[in-house]
Amino acid sequence: MQWSKCLGVATVFSVAIGVSAHAQAALTGCTDCHVNFLASGPAGMKIEGSTPDLSVADQGDNIVITVPLANLTTGISLRDRHMKEKYLEVAKYPTATLTVARSALKLPSGGDKVEADAPSTVNIHGQARPVTVHYEAKRDGSAFATRGKFHINMTEFGITVPSYLGVTVKPDIDVSASFRAAGN
Repeated sequence: MQWSKCLGVATVFSVAIGVSAHAQAALTGCTDCHVNFLASGPAGMKIEGSTPDLSVADQGDNIVITVPLANLTTGISLRDRHMKEKYLEVAKYPTATLTVARSALKLPSGGDKVEADAPSTVNIHGQARPVTVHYEAKRDGSAFATRGKFHINMTEFGITVPSYLGVTVKPDIDVSASFRAAGN
């Protein structure tokens, strides 16, 4: 069940969704966090994975979203174990991060929603690569409700494409994430 390893990669990229936080407000927490990934294979095979583990850090000129990979799940324990141990090598690379420059973000005002793309950097499996995150952000009181998505190819991060009993997962992974971050 090596397919789940592809899903782990997608989850890492889901972190990118958090990039839409307000560019001038200091971020002070993350709630309602959801990271999802989708991998596909032959004959309509789809593997979905998720984790509620995501943190957002305000690092001055950048917003950094971190996803711990140890709690990624796909609903099949053997596939999850293969994903974490063989493909993602979670013991060696425990997290995935997405870094977005504040200056790349468009900000919502009032109850308006902003939808835009932001250049970002994803780091997974010890490899950093550029990615464009499509995000939506809406101010909700003192918080920002954010959703984002992006697409990666696991081979660009040095991750072997999973194959099990002759069935091989496609290397392309769709990642999405959502969260609420408080802003000061």
